[in-house]
Amino acid sequence: MNLRPPELSTSELDGAATFLRDSDEVMLTSHVNSDGDGVGSCLALAGLLRSLGKTPSIVLQDVPADTYSFLEGFDAIIQAEESATRTFDRVIVLDCPERERIGKAEHLIAADAVLLNLDHHLANQRFGDSNIASEALCSTCELVFHLASHMGLEIDPATAAQLYTGIIFDTGNFRYSLTTPVSMEVAAELVRRGARLDRIADRLYNNATFGSVKLVGRAIESLELHSDGLFATLHLTHQDMQLGDPEAAVNYGLMVGGVEVSALLKEEQPGKFRISLRSRERVDVSALAHQFGGGGHARAAGCRLEGTADEVKQRLHESVNEALT
Repeated sequence: MNLRPPELSTSELDGAATFLRDSDEVMLTSHVNSDGDGVGSCLALAGLLRSLGKTPSIVLQDVPADTYSFLEGFDAIIQAEESATRTFDRVIVLDCPERERIGKAEHLIAADAVLLNLDHHLANQRFGDSNIASEALCSTCELVFHLASHMGLEIDPATAAQLYTGIIFDTGNFRYSLTTPVSMEVAAELVRRGARLDRIADRLYNNATFGSVKLVGRAIESLELHSDGLFATLHLTHQDMQLGDPEAAVNYGLMVGGVEVSALLKEEQPGKFRISLRSRERVDVSALAHQFGGGGHARAAGCRLEGTADEVKQRLHESVNEALT
């Protein structure tokens, strides 16, 4: 079954395949605070490289959430600071639209390193020596599936689970607008190849800490509406964040009828906020996040801001108002 979308060219896939076959030792990395798609695509591609007799190392700035610890190979992920004694001259950057967003992993890349850039973000800067950056794909995990299929590589149950995890994460369980018929067909094929969709969904969506679940209630209590009900904000203080990180709380803003944009302000350090953004149709929140040095997708994005909660809300409010006009 050929599931490849027409936007993904044979020449691009050939270039990536050549890179993989020519890379004996290679570093894989993704964006800071790597999510289900970044982690899943790194783990899956590392396994595929090992099947080719290669030696991959996954190096990320941040330790991924324990949510993904059920995926094979999770324990071998290296935090960037722990690997500063060496550099890599072959590097694959996954699910990252800008090289700068790999954070501290950057210093492990040799000055003359050859880079392969695999991504699906619209704003990808094509910073690699070889690039596949197609916004026609729902996730980087979908891209890795097509690359593996193009190369004739076996997708075993462990790899299928890793790829399926990234697909359902980036599609919001097939709810977001970047979901395509091909995305769903690829997911079905991964289930045929051994991905346990029930187990994966349970680990992703029913595996929060007690504190994180309680924090959803605090986030909802903080819910405010702005811009005549078009913009919702939720806010968790630094003290709140000691109990966990309820990422999904941002979606509660969009549950209010008429809201076009929802923002969750998470104060990770006093005066330093990580912002999660979600939207319906009128606002491209990736463009909004980009104004503040962040990024993401049209309907789901994020950035970081500093200041008091009121100051951060005001800056976001002004940007959302501009986007709504």
